[in-house]
Amino acid sequence: MGNIFDFLLVNPMTNALMLLYGALGNSYVLAIIALTLIIRLAILPLAIRQQISAMKMAAMQPQIRALQEKYKNDPQKLSEEMRKLGFNPFSGCLPLLLQFPILIAMYQAIVRTLAVTPLNLVELGSHVYSFLPSIASLVPIESTFLGIFDLGLPDRYFIIPILVVVSTYLANKLLTPPSTDPTTQQTNQMLQLMMPLMFGFFMLSTPAGLGIYWIAANVVGVLQYYITKPILDRARTQHGLSVPAAPATASAASTAALTSASTPAAPPPKPKVKVKATLRVNQSASVRKREEERRQRPPAR
Repeated sequence: MGNIFDFLLVNPMTNALMLLYGALGNSYVLAIIALTLIIRLAILPLAIRQQISAMKMAAMQPQIRALQEKYKNDPQKLSEEMRKLGFNPFSGCLPLLLQFPILIAMYQAIVRTLAVTPLNLVELGSHVYSFLPSIASLVPIESTFLGIFDLGLPDRYFIIPILVVVSTYLANKLLTPPSTDPTTQQTNQMLQLMMPLMFGFFMLSTPAGLGIYWIAANVVGVLQYYITKPILDRARTQHGLSVPAAPATASAASTAALTSASTPAAPPPKPKVKVKATLRVNQSASVRKREEERRQRPPAR
């Protein structure tokens, strides 16, 4: 089993790391980032499928709850009806499960290529492809990063484990699809807290280079999310899920403000005047005016 795992994953990653290291100016960090990008692009179709499957499962929640309530005393019938509905809780788990063997293979590839012990240096020769003679000239590989990190040893300053925890939490929070089911929401919240802590604890005793890989994988995963967002939005619409509304931009807000400012205000309503009262006032004024004129006339002789 170990030889198959080496043949399929560890040896290809080991040789790819060394080739990228030589091609990128003998920068081991850039080699890790480049290999991370290649791996994420390779599993991108599976990642999109996982997201769409998760949306499909979320859209099925009302029907699933109705079936569970209807057949709560008949588990066999419930299982049959859920299969007819197309419910498969493991349909979107392949990309997530694939991450763990890749992580283990990357760990072994980093330990072999950096050759932190003389035994690792001796073993490296048996894992390098014979048709790549230029790789031998790259050994030993420079493992120092920024003058303080030895990528082949655990980070003694705990900076990389902390970055692993933060980046994993942010990536999981962004990439986890929303759910209306309270049980699913509670499970997602627990995983969003437990997984970052688990990986951070794991990075305390593993080479710092593996932490660089995991941080780069989280960043690339977030970038992939925004690139594939139109595809995921169409899938949400297809399955009857609401698409998150984009926040209003500053330019849109300023345009709305200018439009409202340039629109003339409506004139105030004219006060209602009582016609009868106005006529009465005018008649009284006319009578007073005639009386004054009559008084001012000279008496007749």
